[in-house]
Amino acid sequence: MPEAVRLARIAENCLGALGESGKATRLVLSLFFKAILGIPRIFHFETLDDVGFAILTGGKKVLSRNMLGGLVRAAPVRGVLRFVHETEPKIRKAARHWISIDEHAIARFTRKFGIRKGFHTIRNKHMKIEKLFCSFDVGTRRLLSIVVTRGHHRLAPLSEKLLARFRKRVRGAEVRVILDAGAAENHEALVNLASKPNQVTVVRTPRRPAYREAWKRIPKDAWADLEEAGPYVGASPKKISVAETRMTISAGRRRATVRTIVVRERARRGKDRWHALWVFGDDTTMPYDLVREFRERQHHEQTYRIMLHDAYVDTAPSGYNKESTNPRRPGFRQNALTLYAWIAALATNALDAFTTALPAHLLPRRLKLAHAHPRTLRRWLLTTPAEIYQTTETLIVLLAPRHLRPLWEHLAARANTRPARIPWMDDRRLIISLAGPRPHVAPRGEGALDPTLRPGGVRG
Repeated sequence: MPEAVRLARIAENCLGALGESGKATRLVLSLFFKAILGIPRIFHFETLDDVGFAILTGGKKVLSRNMLGGLVRAAPVRGVLRFVHETEPKIRKAARHWISIDEHAIARFTRKFGIRKGFHTIRNKHMKIEKLFCSFDVGTRRLLSIVVTRGHHRLAPLSEKLLARFRKRVRGAEVRVILDAGAAENHEALVNLASKPNQVTVVRTPRRPAYREAWKRIPKDAWADLEEAGPYVGASPKKISVAETRMTISAGRRRATVRTIVVRERARRGKDRWHALWVFGDDTTMPYDLVREFRERQHHEQTYRIMLHDAYVDTAPSGYNKESTNPRRPGFRQNALTLYAWIAALATNALDAFTTALPAHLLPRRLKLAHAHPRTLRRWLLTTPAEIYQTTETLIVLLAPRHLRPLWEHLAARANTRPARIPWMDDRRLIISLAGPRPHVAPRGEGALDPTLRPGGVRG
């Protein structure tokens, strides 16, 4: 709730041009709790009539699909960009920062509008898309900022734009940038990006046939054989070989020699698998340490997977202008797409921060909720039945948890120590209370076979 209150206050300052007071709050809260609770699309608001969700989103009734969709598209571009800037997470003070930047495509299947095409890596083809470029703090596992574009923009030039914002915030600290192979498509832009002072850039090298043939010619004595843990518990170790070499790439009219770390995964059957990294600005770190550093980028991919499948960022409104007089060349407005995707990112950050703050000693031994998926949180915590009571100064939420009662008691006590004030409800205090535990009655007959009725079970 404190995060929702903070976003509501910033929304009123940045998106006040939407009209009467409260519209900006309702817009941002609706999108935020839509991502938190996993409502797939805006048109599902047509059938929502839950009073609790209406209070969460700042009104007595849930916004209709037409009202919410209209507010998203009516949000002013400058106000949205200001909202993104003011809600970006704070950067921890450190001498060195690891940041991952990647692009993610949103497919568009329109036939009426001729929007720019780009490469969709999951579908493995060129198609009509729009792109999200996200920066990610590897150390804290938080999304830091976002830029949305048409589908033909490339990773290296947009990374420079995101890094310019980031450098202002870290004030001279060393920045170690991790990029996927998409940044290697434009060598000139990549070299310009990597030439910034006090910066190390690690880029996955494309697996091109010519590159692979050159890696095969590396002398045998240059390889170091290593063993890594298998893909599952009890699996035999995975054998890899790591070597260091130099590669020359063309960057416009000049040529650059790049430190290259090559990894060869030994296959139990079939062909070996090759990986390589280009390293700019670091000639001292051991090769295998650089490989492990690059692998931390997987947390960024996992976070986007959560945004895609749990916060439904792929259902974001399109950026192309549907009111264009020339459908073959429509304009691009980044307001709706930016606002929708960034609030989904903020919700993902908020859920992850919530899971890391949960006390592990109050959870069952086999239940690990740190960095848990939102769907896991919804099953165990977020869909708990409740009754709501309202007074002139207080909003009381009486929860009836089905499981994890010790954890709920801890969370309620922590929330009631400094009750949150809800500005869209006349600054009422939020008080959390728990209903008494229900007596357990052992199920009989066919119901005894239903796992959702057993003690400690989870109803889907």
